[in-house]
Amino acid sequence: MDKITAVKGMEDIFYPDIRVWHYIENMIREQMRIFGYTEIRTPILEKTELFVRGVGNTTDIVKKEMYTFNDKGERSMTMRPEGTAGVVRSVVEHNMTGAGAPFLKFYYFGQMYRYERPQKGRLRQFNQFGVECFGTDSPYVDAEVIQILYLLLKKLGLSDLDVKLNSIGCPECRPIFREKAIAYLSARKESLCAECRERLEINPLRVYDCKVPSCAAAVSGAPFMVDNLCSGCADHFGKVVAALGDVGIPYTLTKTLVRGLDYYTRTAFEVTSKHLGAQDALGGGGRYDNLVDELGGPKTSAVGFAMGIERIIIAIKSQNIKLELEKPPDVYIIPLSAGEFDYSFKLLWDLRLEGIGAQMAVAEKKAGSHFKDADKLGARFAVVIGSDEVTSENLTVKDLTAHSQEKISSGNIVSYLKSKAAGSN
Repeated sequence: MDKITAVKGMEDIFYPDIRVWHYIENMIREQMRIFGYTEIRTPILEKTELFVRGVGNTTDIVKKEMYTFNDKGERSMTMRPEGTAGVVRSVVEHNMTGAGAPFLKFYYFGQMYRYERPQKGRLRQFNQFGVECFGTDSPYVDAEVIQILYLLLKKLGLSDLDVKLNSIGCPECRPIFREKAIAYLSARKESLCAECRERLEINPLRVYDCKVPSCAAAVSGAPFMVDNLCSGCADHFGKVVAALGDVGIPYTLTKTLVRGLDYYTRTAFEVTSKHLGAQDALGGGGRYDNLVDELGGPKTSAVGFAMGIERIIIAIKSQNIKLELEKPPDVYIIPLSAGEFDYSFKLLWDLRLEGIGAQMAVAEKKAGSHFKDADKLGARFAVVIGSDEVTSENLTVKDLTAHSQEKISSGNIVSYLKSKAAGSN
């Protein structure tokens, strides 16, 4: 019978690679505590309408990439392709915003789903970390979320980071700019790809972000949103830039950066790495002051970002960064025959109760094979239990790093192992 394999573009994650995931997640959780963010967990499955209204029906995500199906009640459901819309839906549904509501600061980890061609750094099931802030239009909060993304990447040891920054205006100044952009690009319509010709009338800002060479050439001399901001947006963007300068975060003004989602207003940003190849974005986001009311809530300012965990790991590996990963088990207990299994199992329990990481061999093998297993697990100590050890209560402890051996009484084994572990730190 043929074996069943994972769905194309969806990967299993297990030991030892999972240790890298744990390291990243634990570091992020600690930084979120420092920055005052609390975790939110939303469903993987949402009503399709949420993403059509929230992400935008002109986006590639909604038009081409969503996993959408009708459930048994003939209701259209979608596996979430991004995290922000679900968080906003939760905030609105549970009445967390409005007059007198507190400033909300959330973070999340989650699996996202997009049907696209799998390639390095772009999978059909991928994992994101994100932050979302609700209840203020302060430019300093924009600067804070950019600071968080940049700091997390630096704490992981990543270098050669480029913070790309832009402002894409608001409902006051964007319609005026839209007419300028349409006029300019319409005169060059024949140079645009088929998708950008369609985007031109619906959302011309999306043309600026197209990677097709002919489209990039067409917009090279076009007017840019950041040069046509209203006074409010210009003042806001100036304060974001100044705040980043105050904390020493370098940035590149990138006038073509618009991000791929329709809900963004004002600040848009992205952090890229030259170590990722063509798919060079590690994370990005921006302000979305109109999304909460578009999804049925009160008018609420908001800003956030998301970063892809798989891409972070690719960048870590490409730069050969050594992380302080979770410790393997400290001890591997080796019963030399089935007659010592009961004694060994009791010792295993005692060590674990004392917080000592331990595993036990449960198959009868030659001693040499047991030591090879201990090496594969990365254990520092092997405790050998034979009939003599059971009778005398003096256990043979081998230090697999120092290549030494001692006899330790069973009553002192815990204190001995703890003292050895403390001395190696």
